[in-house]
Formats: sequence, C-alpha cells, structure tokens
Amino acid sequence: MYLILYVIVPLILDALAMLADVAYVDMLEGDTECHVRFNTPEDAQTVMKSHKDLQIKNNWKYEILTGDNEQRYWQKILVDRQAKLNQPREKKRGTEKLIAKAERMRLEKTQQTSKHIRFSEDN
Repeated sequence: MYLILYVIVPLILDALAMLADVAYVDMLEGDTECHVRFNTPEDAQTVMKSHKDLQIKNNWKYEILTGDNEQRYWQKILVDRQAKLNQPREKKRGTEKLIAKAERMRLEKTQQTSKHIRFSEDN
C-alpha cells in the first residue's frame, strides 16, 4: 500500500513513523511531492485513518495508490533502479585501490581522535 503526499514540510518520516512502520520515503530534494512505502497495507490504512490530524498539523494532502497509478509507480521504481545499476562506476585496481582504502582508514581514525569529550561539573 502506498500513499502520495503533497508536502510543504519535508519531515515526513518522523511524522509518519509515530503512526506506522515506514519502509521507504521516495522523495528528491526540492520536490513537493513524494511517495511513502509502508511495510503492510494496514500501516497505510492507519495513516489514512489519522488523515485529519496529519492534514491539519502538516498541511498535507494524500491518497492511496491503486490501479494504474500504482502500476506507474512500480514502473518508476524499476526505471530508477536500472538507472542506478547502469551508472558507470569508477574502477580502481592495484595500488590505487590500496591507497584509497588507506586514505579512508586514516580519515576515519583522525575523525575519531578529534572528537572532544566535555564533562559537566555537577557538584
């Protein structure tokens, strides 16, 4: 079960996670429309039942995708997945790969050591 949200505030996941288990939020940065996937159809129905509260609080409009709209969304998912898989990947071999790995490890280590621990004095 899927919902389309026409949103103004992009705090979708936090708001909906209080009501139901959200599997995925499909939204590009800057978009005002998104698709929310739930783990079960019952979760989508739960969100629909609390429709008035969410709509007033967040100024959202939403609907459950069915029929042709749902099929189009599944096609969009497949196209997006294929586009991601067909992206050219940078191939690193031999010493380049080792140098990149060592650089990542060095960066992680310096980030860990540069953290400051602050203690408050509560007497």
